[in-house]
Amino acid sequence: MDRKRVNGPEQSVAPILINVPERPPLLNSDGKRNDQRSIDDIRPIFLRTGLVTQANGSAYIEVGNTKAVCAVYGPRQLKRSGFSANGTLNCDFKFSTFSCTKRRGHIRDSEEKGYAQVLVQALAPAVRLELLPKSAIDVYVNVLENDGTSSCLAAAIVAASTALADAGIEMLDQVTACSALLAENQIIMDGTDSEEQQKDGSMVVSYMPSLNEVTHILQSGISEAAATSQAIEQCIDGCSKIYSVMSTALLQSLNDENKL
Repeated sequence: MDRKRVNGPEQSVAPILINVPERPPLLNSDGKRNDQRSIDDIRPIFLRTGLVTQANGSAYIEVGNTKAVCAVYGPRQLKRSGFSANGTLNCDFKFSTFSCTKRRGHIRDSEEKGYAQVLVQALAPAVRLELLPKSAIDVYVNVLENDGTSSCLAAAIVAASTALADAGIEMLDQVTACSALLAENQIIMDGTDSEEQQKDGSMVVSYMPSLNEVTHILQSGISEAAATSQAIEQCIDGCSKIYSVMSTALLQSLNDENKL
């Protein structure tokens, strides 16, 4: 007997295989999704301003089960001595530790830092930073519940744009955003977290409806050129629908202030 080697058990048992449940199909027999939406429908949106009283402007948004809050602070004077002709837009994006299926860390990871840069690139073309020399605007977005990463990013852009307007920051136009999934050779608008598990690609389009300009496009995955063009057009149509919700929320906040 080799005493330097750990002997195995005399009897062995075959491992128990865990059956992985099959994923439900994206569409049922009637061509509807699991939440009874068609592939072109977006989820109902709830948008409200003035949630964070300590901030200069804030907004809370719900898109189905996706929930996010945004707070805007500034404009404030930059501490560095150098002069800058244009203002600076700083954005911070964070998933709450309890927002996702897998618990997130307290420190921002690379994905959250990347989404923060997307926020800057999507919002900066609309904000008139040339009117705020040597100043900075800080935008903080916190996702409370994640029901689709692409929809979270789109909701964050909508909430940030609304919060900027609520803070009285002069802008060329409101920035709306809409997401789409590419799966099974179909374009699925405003996908949920379960639908994202079966995606081939995703897209988030940021759009200024009044100026008819796209400020940012974020695409990942595999797709053909024709499908990409069609997805952009459908996202722009979705942005136009979201724009009316943003305008209604801002008008309601003005009416509430006038009553006070």
